[in-house]
Amino acid sequence: MRKTLRGSLAGFGQSRSENQVRLQARHAEPSLISSLDDQEPKANQFLIDVLVEAVQIAPGLDISELVERTNSEEEKLWMQTWPGEHYRLLPALAQAVGASRAVEVGTYKGQGTLALHAACPAVTTYDIHPYDSFPGTVIHSNDFEGGIEQRIGDLSQPDFFNSQVEVLSQAQLIFIDGPKDGVFEKAFAELLYPAIRGSGALVVWDDIRLMSMVDFWRWLPAPKLDATSIGHWSGTGLSHSQ
Repeated sequence: MRKTLRGSLAGFGQSRSENQVRLQARHAEPSLISSLDDQEPKANQFLIDVLVEAVQIAPGLDISELVERTNSEEEKLWMQTWPGEHYRLLPALAQAVGASRAVEVGTYKGQGTLALHAACPAVTTYDIHPYDSFPGTVIHSNDFEGGIEQRIGDLSQPDFFNSQVEVLSQAQLIFIDGPKDGVFEKAFAELLYPAIRGSGALVVWDDIRLMSMVDFWRWLPAPKLDATSIGHWSGTGLSHSQ
């Protein structure tokens, strides 16, 4: 389905006629842009170096197994789109940081899980629902014999989070693809960063350009770098746990 975004962004310093938006795309969402000179904390050299290395790695990655597991032809196209989707970027980032353990928050159908596992031998993925409750899941039961583990629970809740701190603190890469409501993400971030302080982990946030996430991303109190132009079209944010 092709969605058309038509609306007004009047009120941002230009006339209404100059701000009329007529955009045709398969999927379109409103977003905001904001200045970086007054954003704190700013990106650090670690994030810049990791992103540069990942961009060099991504084109040479073979993600054919992931593509073959996907039933929908539309989703197969998504899998192979880069930049624009993150299924090459995620394993490239895992390679760039030398990750032996990764954590994913938000299993859903498992595409991100398998993308991470293509470059990282141990992946723990969290969701509030089991992987096989989602129609079209790409995870097979025997995947859990090869370094993938799913845990069920809400990591924004202190009791469950505290029971998982050891797993989170051992990960070199943490990928958050949660509800994208800005509420879960902030509650989880407030628990996560103090708990993994000093680990040096790369923390990747999905969908940071969605309207429900732009304020959260601006607020996030960690060195951060917007990598959307070479990641997911709806936003890819890299942050560093120093």
